[in-house]
Amino acid sequence: MMKVGYMATLKVADGKQADFEAAFAEMQKAVAADEPGTLQYDLMQDEADPTIYRVFEIYESEEARKAHGRSEAFGAAAAPLGGGVMAAAPDVVPVKFIS
Repeated sequence: MMKVGYMATLKVADGKQADFEAAFAEMQKAVAADEPGTLQYDLMQDEADPTIYRVFEIYESEEARKAHGRSEAFGAAAAPLGGGVMAAAPDVVPVKFIS
């Protein structure tokens, strides 16, 4: 199977960056522990706008990506991101591997 990649852009409410980062760290732990098909799940912060984050995601297959989205561990870890932490819905786009 061919690995697949995604780039998610997340807009966090101003002043909620620490809450977001703490919740995301827990989500990363859950993903690492429960999703063997998730090969990479890295969080980055925009240098120009500290309320913008990007998540670089690599999965071993499209099925592994779908499993990530419906996993119980991911859902539980993502729950704290509600309640005013996020300023907008995530923008998730597939990316193509070149080399």
